[in-house]
Amino acid sequence: MTQNDSEATKLTNDILTGSKKINKKQGHWNEAEHKAYLSFLEENNNHTKGQRLFKKMSQVVGTRTPSQCRSHHQKFNPQKPHCHSETGILRSKQYARKYFAKQRTLEHDSN
Repeated sequence: MTQNDSEATKLTNDILTGSKKINKKQGHWNEAEHKAYLSFLEENNNHTKGQRLFKKMSQVVGTRTPSQCRSHHQKFNPQKPHCHSETGILRSKQYARKYFAKQRTLEHDSN
C-alpha cells in the first residue's frame, strides 16, 4: 500500500466514523504546543483533572486530542512532585545496561 493509499484509507475511516478532527498530530510535542499547554495550566490551575479539562486543553492547543493532552499532562505536569534521586530515574533497560557494564568492568579489572 502506498502512502497515498494509506492517507485515503485514513481519510475514509475518519469520514465513516464521523470524526471531525482529521488534522491531529502524532508523535512528540513541539515547543509551541508545549507552551500552549503550560499557559493553559496557568489559566486553569484551580481545576482538577477530568475529561472536561483535557477536552478544553485539546481545544486550546488545537493540534492534539484530549487523550494526547491527558498523556502529556501525566508526563509533564509541573505541579506534580518529582522524585529526586542521585542518578535520576532510569528505565529498566537503561538500568540493566548500566548494571551489566559495571559488572563487566569489575570482572575485567579483577582478572
